Amino acid sequence: MKRVYFLSPVLCLLIILFSHIQLLALDKDRVYKIAVDINYPPFSSIDEKTGRLVGFDVEIAKAVCKTIGIQCEVLAVSFDQIIPMVLRGDADVGCAGFGFTPEREKILLFTDKYYRTNSIFVQSDLDLVEINPQLIKGKTVAVQRGTIHEEYLRTNFPDIINILLCNTFGEVMDAVKNKRADLGFADGIPTYTYLKTEAGRSLDIAGDPIFIKDDDCLMILHRDAVELRDSINLAIKELRSTGEYDLINLKYFDYNIY
Repeated sequence: MKRVYFLSPVLCLLIILFSHIQLLALDKDRVYKIAVDINYPPFSSIDEKTGRLVGFDVEIAKAVCKTIGIQCEVLAVSFDQIIPMVLRGDADVGCAGFGFTPEREKILLFTDKYYRTNSIFVQSDLDLVEINPQLIKGKTVAVQRGTIHEEYLRTNFPDIINILLCNTFGEVMDAVKNKRADLGFADGIPTYTYLKTEAGRSLDIAGDPIFIKDDDCLMILHRDAVELRDSINLAIKELRSTGEYDLINLKYFDYNIY
């Protein structure tokens, strides 16, 4: 027989009070800085018409801050600068779809998942239907610096491929198009989006999607920012339960990325 446990009214009240304590522990007069990738559409990019920073990460970051009740400034920087900024205290949160690694866990805090993705290889004219060490031996693969995609290539294809490090997602795609790289390896969601555009028409997917670990995408914080991390986790759950997350999701994707 299954046992069913009911929470007493007092315990429920304590849980609610604890949740609010986590939020109230934050400085409401301070402006928290949230760093996003400078060129990672549709997650974050500069709108050419308005000059404004737009994208899924940008809107989620603002919605989280509004839900918590704190002031935030969203900063656009190159991806490989986000972790150093968080460690120095120049940014409070990195909101750029970070994957979990044991090495990162030693120096950072992670939030709960705020979306999920996979990873894919792209090609221009190789016509590869699968990816394996024999087929890509000696090839040059473009990848964004400081990402789990770089780590994946170094772990799974050591001394087999030449790795071309790029500062932005756009540089990865351009390297393949301009024949500076035979393949590109990147996050699946922005890559799928890019391939649908005029700029990405000359590229194609190589092989099957790659699932790196659990492919949950997380925000990162300094290890001392426990209260802020907990408040962000509560805000993500709130955005999901109210449907606001889904509204933001549908502005940028025609499928659920959670």
